Amino acid sequence: MQMMERTPTMQRYSVLFLLTFGMMLPFAGYGLLADQIIVSGGRNYEDVTITGATYEQVQFKLPGVSTSQKVDADKVERLVFSRESSSLARGRGAFENGDWETAANSFKSATSMGDALKKSSAMYMHGLSLLRWGDSDATKYKEAVSALETYLNEFEGKKDFYVPHARMAISEAHRKSGNYSEAESALSSLASGNMGRRWVVGARLGKAQSLLAQENWGSCREEFSSVSNDSNASTDQICQAWIGYASAQQGQKQWKQAADTVRQQILETRNKDVLGNTAARAHGWLVWGRSTEEQAGGDAGELQWAMIRYLRAAVMASTGNGEVLAEALYRAKELAKKQGDTDRAESLTQRLKQVAPDSRWNK
Repeated sequence: MQMMERTPTMQRYSVLFLLTFGMMLPFAGYGLLADQIIVSGGRNYEDVTITGATYEQVQFKLPGVSTSQKVDADKVERLVFSRESSSLARGRGAFENGDWETAANSFKSATSMGDALKKSSAMYMHGLSLLRWGDSDATKYKEAVSALETYLNEFEGKKDFYVPHARMAISEAHRKSGNYSEAESALSSLASGNMGRRWVVGARLGKAQSLLAQENWGSCREEFSSVSNDSNASTDQICQAWIGYASAQQGQKQWKQAADTVRQQILETRNKDVLGNTAARAHGWLVWGRSTEEQAGGDAGELQWAMIRYLRAAVMASTGNGEVLAEALYRAKELAKKQGDTDRAESLTQRLKQVAPDSRWNK
């Protein structure tokens, strides 16, 4: 079933308004009176007190109940704590809004505060903020690796909840720096199965992403397909796998097939968990936009649809995915030049310089 869309003229102004004035998402953690355990494919645990968190299980207590309960860590996406320090809360708010510098600095300040659960969260998020910052300033990738390794040195032996997440993040930082052997090496402990089935899938996903970065289209498609159909994969892993698969199709110049992949698996799916993955949807719009442009053949109407899809990607990525945001703005800018729309091209150029001054897409 084809997605219903408004006409290019109707959408142009609403999308540009959002792109110009930005989007601010409230951070759900402010003012919490209890902890939360956010899970994939099920009901979240709210109004609880988290008493322990390893990569094997998360322990918690319900109000008025003295005994602890537990949930398999493979099902847990993230932990949200109540009564956090102001630095930790400020860091989470900045992270949600894509302000990586403020997030990194705030999380770093929070690493010396709170109990072990909050300290480990702050240390991991400090490294993750630097990694996301690296998408617009590649010099931050090295700092991200250093920060995440510092976290692992203190918490890996304790089986802390964020250990496998940190391993994936280190691999990503190495991959984006072009250090592919180090990227795969960072995943070896996940591939062993010692941290759970979900992270065996994570190691395969990381391998596929390294193959994609090296333009090994056939092999990476096989790996991505395997991950996307694995019952142990989380929603986020499935989304990343489908985006990777579509990106490989584009690498092989299979433009229509790539667009079909993201539409069917990400943008038009009935899976509410996938639809709730804003980062995946932003990337999906970017893939669809590029496929539309490549197939347009100079058709003005199709090029206008490509522009709309690029701008949709930019709007959705403006609060958390710097690399997709930068690429979407770059491709929209170049398309505006092709269309002879110099005012829009200049506006997009300035926006790109503002949000991603050090990005490889700022050219």
